[in-house]
Amino acid sequence: MTERTQPLSAPTPGSSAATDASTARFQLSAEEFAFADLFEQVPDATIELEPAVANPDNHALLVVETDANQRTVDAALQSSTSVTAVEGFGSHGHRARYRVIWEGSPRRVIQRFTTEGVTLVGVHGKEGRWEFRVVAPERTALAQAHEALEDLGCNPECLSISPFKGGWSGCVSVTEKQRQTLTRAFKMGYYSVPREVTMEELATDLDVSHQALSERFRRAHQELIQDANIIT
Repeated sequence: MTERTQPLSAPTPGSSAATDASTARFQLSAEEFAFADLFEQVPDATIELEPAVANPDNHALLVVETDANQRTVDAALQSSTSVTAVEGFGSHGHRARYRVIWEGSPRRVIQRFTTEGVTLVGVHGKEGRWEFRVVAPERTALAQAHEALEDLGCNPECLSISPFKGGWSGCVSVTEKQRQTLTRAFKMGYYSVPREVTMEELATDLDVSHQALSERFRRAHQELIQDANIIT
């Protein structure tokens, strides 16, 4: 039996750290977010949303890992009520990449996070559960996001909350090129709510391909997550 993390109470804005930037981990069931049907058909599947495109509410890049035949995964994704379109980007070993257009619940959930000023830095699904790793400029935003998810009829579990101790000076593992990319993205409003620039526009500004920018974001966000000790 898989060990489940003991959920915390919902984040509250009344604490002394209410105005401090914070990181948190939320969990939703697949029925509340996405691909419940896929997890039923392919029980060993794990799904990772690439951080660079975890926040747009209409589409996502997925990495699906499973021992199942890729045709089975393709069919499960194509028939899922969570998406309106699926495009494969190749596979390597037991891992395959897809671009999907969200439909229904996934779009609404991500919209609620971003509307409350919460940035998704990692979304991971397995065994019928989804975990969201998020960063918020204020702890109150986490509480508001939790309430917004409840308004959607979800039952979010808050697994952990901790102060965000990020900052460029401490992120020695972020390369100069990654640092410049993140800084440019911030200045152009990529992390604003609503977003002021698209991935395509940012890639054009930086004179790189969409795929290269996505990979640069993925690596940079991975380093930031590790440096911030978000994963416990």
